[in-house]
Amino acid sequence: MRTYCADLHIHSCLSPCARPSMTPKAIVAAAVDRGIDLIAVTDHNTARMTPVIAEVARAHGLAYLYGIEVQTREDVHLLAYFDDEETCLGFSDEVYEQLSDTREDPFGLGEQTEVDADGTIVRIEPKFLVQGIALTFVEAVHRIEALGGLAVPAHIDRDFLSVTSQMGQLPEGIAFPLLEVRGPEIPGMCGTTTILRTSDAHDIPQIGERVTTITIEAVTLAELRKAAAGVDGRSMMHG
Repeated sequence: MRTYCADLHIHSCLSPCARPSMTPKAIVAAAVDRGIDLIAVTDHNTARMTPVIAEVARAHGLAYLYGIEVQTREDVHLLAYFDDEETCLGFSDEVYEQLSDTREDPFGLGEQTEVDADGTIVRIEPKFLVQGIALTFVEAVHRIEALGGLAVPAHIDRDFLSVTSQMGQLPEGIAFPLLEVRGPEIPGMCGTTTILRTSDAHDIPQIGERVTTITIEAVTLAELRKAAAGVDGRSMMHG
């Protein structure tokens, strides 16, 4: 059994809302400096940066969980985690195909740059990534689960782009092992569901602002589910 200090919601420079400084080496260096030993980079509607960031993370002794932040038809943000790179990238391709071809940025966020390990730009993303896909929230959850992934409603206490702001409540009939909450207050809808705290970092100083301490035998979704349920000494705790 090992205990990890985890930040499982970080954006790279590929997300238009993130700073250009959010390159693989900069993200990993900040995590190491702040005592974080398990990370996930969850860019908006794409996982194209996953292979290079996972490689850099592991080269510096960090554990890595594959992920993506999906924006559903209702404009709800949903974190999706996977055990392996191939499945994550395959789901990313499915999501990307559902995006419109528009590059219009109604929020004035910024460039969407794909970079290599050294931070050199290798591609400018042509589609605006912060937009809803064809799948509804429920459909997206079912698709993630069908692929063996773990779906976690993102920042449910936020007043925009959350299940609360867009749908009013969590849909009936779906049991979520984890719910991500950003603020200090736990919404009543959480009940006894385990809370995931993350930084949702878009800039280097934000990495590790909020973390979750996770005790598991291995970095797998099965172990995360057991930790969320507090099975056999596994646990999840947040400050």
